[in-house]
Amino acid sequence: MKIKLFNLKYRGRLLIIIGVIPLVSLLFLFRPPSASEPKATWLWNTQLIEDHAEEIISFAKSQGAKVIFLHISQNIDNEAYRQFISLASSSKIEVHALNGKPEWALREFRHEGDAFLLWVKTYNEAVDPKERFTGVQYDVEPYLLKNWKKDQASIVEQWMESVRVWIEYSQGIEVPIGAAVPFWLHEISHPAMGVDIPLSEWMVDKFDYLAIMAYRNDAERVYDISRLILAESDRKKKNVWVGIELGKSNEGPGVSFHDKSVISFVNETNKLEKLAGRHTSFSGIAIHSYDTWYNKLMLTKTALNNENK
Repeated sequence: MKIKLFNLKYRGRLLIIIGVIPLVSLLFLFRPPSASEPKATWLWNTQLIEDHAEEIISFAKSQGAKVIFLHISQNIDNEAYRQFISLASSSKIEVHALNGKPEWALREFRHEGDAFLLWVKTYNEAVDPKERFTGVQYDVEPYLLKNWKKDQASIVEQWMESVRVWIEYSQGIEVPIGAAVPFWLHEISHPAMGVDIPLSEWMVDKFDYLAIMAYRNDAERVYDISRLILAESDRKKKNVWVGIELGKSNEGPGVSFHDKSVISFVNETNKLEKLAGRHTSFSGIAIHSYDTWYNKLMLTKTALNNENK
């Protein structure tokens, strides 16, 4: 699967044009990509599906997004989910139910993760096939808890217990279940059959797919911090989305593409596609998040239009 957001045979010509007419090459970003370009995106602002469903799907389709990880909000009526997913299905875009909090890893809050699965199951059973979620994603991130450093061993143990429960419950939903995980998960080990193995390997084994939060703004660095999970997923015949960040980051320089140009973003995603494409487990690039992706490209498009006036 090769991602090419603009035709490479014109690269030399574009470099010449850019020097004379800034941003002209960005026209290629707004052409519909081929069907071989897999991407995904996280959509956290669920209210957007009520009034901007067509706009979301149109943008996703134009950029080659095949999966939308949609945050589930109880403030949204089920009818909005039905209409949005049906619209996505008509464009061959999958919608995965997304939810999670750091506390869900703990025993006392595990029931909230259980309730999320039950909601998806109940919803899917009540709607037409074209209106169903085609996957589930947990975004739990217990390392954001205040007592993570002090109680890491206990929290990891509870996290693993929660995952086991959710995986068991998910059997009745009959859709893939995945999780968003940090790239450094391999640094945490746990005993299994008398041997310490990386937590990332354990997660690969349990989930159908992982979405790695490999937030760096350089393709080689993104790949370097993702390849252990990719390699393990190759062996286990599982799937992996490699996530990149477009929003502002408080984690220091080099994490997000927020301050990078669209040209740089496109070049690096092309490089990343080639690097990660060596792995059979690679599903594509997941962009965090829809809002920042849309805004970045639309601002660039506006600048391009103004340049040509």
